[in-house]
Amino acid sequence: MGVKATEKRTPRQIFLLDRAKKCSSRFTSLRHHFVRTIGEVRNSVAHARGDSLWVSYSRDLTDALVSSAAQGASPLGFGLFLHSVDMKTIPALSSFFRRVAFTSDGGFISAEELAEVLEADNRSDLFIGGSANPVTETITFWRGDLKPLTVPFSAFEKSGKGTKPDFTKFAVIDCGQTVQLGDYEAAVDAILYEYDPAYRRRISKQRLQEDQSFGASLRRLRKQRGLRREDFEPDLSAKTVARIEQGRVTRIRKKTLNALAEHLSVKPEEIGTF
Repeated sequence: MGVKATEKRTPRQIFLLDRAKKCSSRFTSLRHHFVRTIGEVRNSVAHARGDSLWVSYSRDLTDALVSSAAQGASPLGFGLFLHSVDMKTIPALSSFFRRVAFTSDGGFISAEELAEVLEADNRSDLFIGGSANPVTETITFWRGDLKPLTVPFSAFEKSGKGTKPDFTKFAVIDCGQTVQLGDYEAAVDAILYEYDPAYRRRISKQRLQEDQSFGASLRRLRKQRGLRREDFEPDLSAKTVARIEQGRVTRIRKKTLNALAEHLSVKPEEIGTF
């Protein structure tokens, strides 16, 4: 899935808070307002609209932003905080912004890739960062529209080559399209398809318009699970699976359907929805 840009969906106001001005050039295409002093923060808050996007690389400017926002009555829009955020500040950020994205230890994509994702028309289908929590054994991802998505460690099964995910080496790469866990990689669209029902319904609708056959659904689900046709043996031969996927089996027996579902870890009636 590529990154598609469109100017229409870019927020009308983008404020970039950065003392060092190191990232400003990366956001040129977003026509942002560069803010590097506390005075400029106050002035920006006074003129901000409710759909504005605030991107901060500076913790002290974020503190100034919170202080200034407390003086006003209108919400500031959306907040993306790329520095380490004090957990005590999060309640205030949540009250002043319609949506916030942050981590306690970094974990976001580079400024150049971030700018590209933020102006993409499919940014809600891309990840800009996140963090892994070994205590809860979950990863919380931030999408390009700043919505969070939390998935369990168990979502990342050992690959066909035997590569295991290393949750201590988390990163998002490929302009938000791939999750990297050490040497292990997972496609963002596959994660969304599995854990975001709205995304799954939308993509399923698109796919069904292209191919509504049971065989096509089976093939998509098999690939999503990372299975080969041979992996259904001895319950089903690879040849039988291939014939079903190719639409050469007009009537599937209940025993066959149950075997497919067991290997795919879904209910029999769910196979045709993929």
